[in-house]
Amino acid sequence: MSDERLHANFMRDAICAGEPGRGRTHPNPCVGAVVVREGRVIGRGFHKGPGNPHAEIEAMRDAGDSSGSDLYVTLEPCCTFGRTPPCTEAILASGVRRVFAAIEDPNPAVKGRGLAKLREGGVEVHLGLLEKEAAALDPAYHHFYRQGRPLVHLKWAQTLDGRYVAAHGRYITGAEARRVVHEERAQADAILVSAGTVLQDDPSLTVRLQGFDKRLVRIILDRMGTLVPERRIFQRAPENGPCWIIRPSGAAAPPFPSMPMVECLELPPDGQGGIDLGALMGLLRTRQILSLYVEAVGPLAGAFLRSGFVDRLSIHVALRLGGSGRGLLEKIGEEGKELSLEGAAIEQAGKDLIIRKEFTNPAM
Repeated sequence: MSDERLHANFMRDAICAGEPGRGRTHPNPCVGAVVVREGRVIGRGFHKGPGNPHAEIEAMRDAGDSSGSDLYVTLEPCCTFGRTPPCTEAILASGVRRVFAAIEDPNPAVKGRGLAKLREGGVEVHLGLLEKEAAALDPAYHHFYRQGRPLVHLKWAQTLDGRYVAAHGRYITGAEARRVVHEERAQADAILVSAGTVLQDDPSLTVRLQGFDKRLVRIILDRMGTLVPERRIFQRAPENGPCWIIRPSGAAAPPFPSMPMVECLELPPDGQGGIDLGALMGLLRTRQILSLYVEAVGPLAGAFLRSGFVDRLSIHVALRLGGSGRGLLEKIGEEGKELSLEGAAIEQAGKDLIIRKEFTNPAM
């Protein structure tokens, strides 16, 4: 086997090592690492979340003795003091001779400095191996630092005729599609809905996956000031995660009662009765929300699509007709603009279909 293929295989091992950290590490990146000596992996590690050792440290601890070895890591090792010491110092002290990093860290606090410190310390450094595959471990992290805002994933469910309320009053889609929703929520830092959804459906907006414990920030856009504290999402805020109620600044609405882990915020209006989504992105950036999952229909879904902030779209389609509620697609297209879904992927989830589209220039 050629050296190039051998190095690629070890980087794939590092990517696989990082998989258990997906959805658990923000605002830190999801990273995997392996330590290799004499053509054999002797240590594996991944970052388990803020405050825990980084992947490189875990891999070197797993190896026991890393002297004279090669380290393959999916992201440039950090060189800054945070909740943990810099990985670069530990790598230099370990006796690792070569470091293969898939991607330069886009965080300005690191961005090339980690690799420079390793080179200064006498470590041979290689950058750019399987960059695309490694970035897929944590696309939200890279998006956040390159675009200056969270990665936004918009999802809705509908019947085949574009209705968003099931005729029987229960879920539109089946259990398999709903499980996908929870898997997608698990990759997010925050979930956003309208006040109408909270008042009508009384949801918890949690991640319900066996063995995956995660608390999301639950964001509710309350443009009319209609939310009440009796809703389930607020009653369970301490254990299920914080709630942010966001209202237009200057709106004449009664104050929301003080409740544990429930915060009421104001943002500028958008001039059409909603919240300015650009201001919302700014708030999320300052609070280090790297990934936002939006469950919305009608005007709110349309506003996100028109804003250009949607990076991923998932439409869950039940293969039946005759739901209720005003036509969803009619609302999204109400400004006379079209959104092309050409090139979208279509997959089956039980009896339902999921249409997925990634946007590079999402504005309608």
